[in-house]
Amino acid sequence: MGQLRNQAKDWWDNKKKEMGAEAARAMTWDEFKELFLKHHSPKAVINRIKGEFIQLRQKGESIDKITGIFMDKLRFCDKLVTTEEQKIYYYYNMLSAEYREFITPSKYETLTEIINTAREREIELKKQVERGERRAQDVNPSPTKKARTAESGKKLEAKGGSPSCQVCGKGHKGECRFKDKPCPVCGKTGHTVLLCPRKVSVCYKCYQPGHKKSECPELVGKRDTKESPTEAPKAKARSFQLTAAEAKTEPDVVSDEETTPEFTETTTESRL
Repeated sequence: MGQLRNQAKDWWDNKKKEMGAEAARAMTWDEFKELFLKHHSPKAVINRIKGEFIQLRQKGESIDKITGIFMDKLRFCDKLVTTEEQKIYYYYNMLSAEYREFITPSKYETLTEIINTAREREIELKKQVERGERRAQDVNPSPTKKARTAESGKKLEAKGGSPSCQVCGKGHKGECRFKDKPCPVCGKTGHTVLLCPRKVSVCYKCYQPGHKKSECPELVGKRDTKESPTEAPKAKARSFQLTAAEAKTEPDVVSDEETTPEFTETTTESRL
């Protein structure tokens, strides 16, 4: 009892008052452990840890780190995992593909043996990265990127939508019904006409291949003409010829008073 600290010690002091000092001193270890675990490790928490243990997967963690997490949760699964063979199975199933493709669980008799093999495999993978035979992302994929992808998928499901299908390009659940149907353009499966790489665009204006209606040269030429109208021609000047006698009778014309009648003067008026 002298090893208890903080909340555990407060719990025991209160429990000892309820039972009495004599009953507390007479309590066996098994009786104490049952009361202790019942208070500090309720079934709801234990069941949650068991679920986490079963679904535990390596996502970029090192072997030592993921092994520590595995062993920590294994302590609460003594009734779920009772044999060494089951421990090996859960540990192998928890490893990422880069380790499982190299390890055969039936070859090992103890959990320690498969853990040491996983450590040796980790060293070999790091050497392959250093030699340029494997990318670092393949050995330790970023858990952040995977988490973001999972969150995006959850948001789509929450909104009632589905991610875009790689075959037909539409959002739906389940297997695509166009998966095994050949494409009318290239004859291959795995995509529809809309996503066919050999599909040729046809213009619905001039019906010529190679461009869309919005890119048609005929429409582009008309649009450029409308956007850049030609400037209106300027009005040309007009000339009027008058004699000196006619100029004197016009109020808008200025003439020379000293001009003789015999001399005919030409006056030019420009009006726009």
